[in-house]
Amino acid sequence: ADETTANDTLSLAAETAVLIDAASGEILYDKDADKKMYPASITKLMTILLALENGKLTDEITFSHDAVYNIEPGSAHIAILEGETLTLEQVLRAIILRSANEASNGVAEYVDGSVEAFAKHMTERAKELGCTNTNFVNANGLFDENHYTTAHDMALIARELLKHEEYRSMMSETDYKIPPTNLQTETRYLHGQHQMLNPNSIYYYKDAIGGKTGYTVEAGNTLVTYAERDGLTLIAVVMKCNGAEHYTDTAALFDYGFANYASVKIAAVSDYTSTVPVTETYNKKAVALGKVTIAPSEDVYYTLPKGTDASAVTVKTDIPEGVEGAVKKGQTLGTLQLSYNGKTQTVDLIAQNAVDALTDTQKAELDKSSLSGMVKRFSFLFSASPDSSATEAISAESSCADKDPAEEEITEDKQKADIRRNKFYGVCFLFLFFIIPKAQGFFPESHEYRRYRCRNSSFSRPAPSLWKVGAAFPFHSACSRRNAQSAHREINPQGMCRRL
Repeated sequence: ADETTANDTLSLAAETAVLIDAASGEILYDKDADKKMYPASITKLMTILLALENGKLTDEITFSHDAVYNIEPGSAHIAILEGETLTLEQVLRAIILRSANEASNGVAEYVDGSVEAFAKHMTERAKELGCTNTNFVNANGLFDENHYTTAHDMALIARELLKHEEYRSMMSETDYKIPPTNLQTETRYLHGQHQMLNPNSIYYYKDAIGGKTGYTVEAGNTLVTYAERDGLTLIAVVMKCNGAEHYTDTAALFDYGFANYASVKIAAVSDYTSTVPVTETYNKKAVALGKVTIAPSEDVYYTLPKGTDASAVTVKTDIPEGVEGAVKKGQTLGTLQLSYNGKTQTVDLIAQNAVDALTDTQKAELDKSSLSGMVKRFSFLFSASPDSSATEAISAESSCADKDPAEEEITEDKQKADIRRNKFYGVCFLFLFFIIPKAQGFFPESHEYRRYRCRNSSFSRPAPSLWKVGAAFPFHSACSRRNAQSAHREINPQGMCRRL
């Protein structure tokens, strides 16, 4: 953002504030946005985020004694009873609309077992989102000097929460009712507190679509609000306000943002859709699994100062030529880098279809095919001719044609020579690549366990099944005789004749 123009245009009462583009996270305006502040109940946006990331709306939460009673007297609640069971959706509605503190404690215990563990989880998740000056010690935002954040950090948390469709479906509603439960016989009627969402309020803002209020004596009024107009979604955060200043400041931020910025379409999904092969390495070979289509999840937009053409944005693609291993639908496989005025926005390119890994059955088929190929290669070595089908064709042609007997005899002699040559090559192949490399370790082991030993014998010969092969290597047989004599003296000093 052009900070000089923004600061000249806006005069905010809030001690700190920030306005960001929800799509890119780009800061459009800030006022001490990285200053450490007490958040009060806008903390609960992180509580809601972790609940949605770790549970389902239909899950049930039974409230413990600590969850119900470990809140400040007079603080916001909906009178949940110890042992009462509510669904996660009902609990989240109570947090969004009534800022119920015991409901936040219940979520903490539901997700991590205790408020302390949940608070650590909150802080860790904040760091993952890029928050740089945030530390949470509880799930509801009640004052603690070690419980703090910044306007910009809260905007990052709010931006992440907006990605959850479950939250988007709830955040705009201003009324909800919880039917009787296992311990409560009456229906609870919940009404929202965010006045910019209330059509009957003087602070109503027609483009506002959701948000969260907060207040403690130490924090003052804090407020996070979402607004959307003409495809542009903005997030405003104001902290440490008095009276209704949090509403007027937020309205001023949105007015500034919508007046000076627009969401410009850079490309359609089809412009950056590509198909790449998917392979899996099995037995040191690349096996084709199929193809995957990679594309943005939706048309690509970039928030630009009004009047700026889309051509001002440069687009750099990072798309793989191929993918190794199974692919899940929705998996990120590439990116688009959108750059404007020294700032960069990344758009994920995701898999539009799934590609499964090799199954055990497919692997068995590949093993079988590999073995079959090896057998065929050996069969070729011992085949009657280099091309048996060609030989058969020659034979058939010879039987049908009138040829000189001398020529037929020459052809027959040639075929026999081919058979002898191929058999010879096959035997040479076996000796060169299988028998000789194995012989050095094979024969001593055979003599160790399979030989005849006789009293006062000068040599011990190999087992009959190996003798013929041993005879082909007289140098090896000589070594075997010496080894056998030594073993005979050491293992069988009595010289008793026996077969092992």
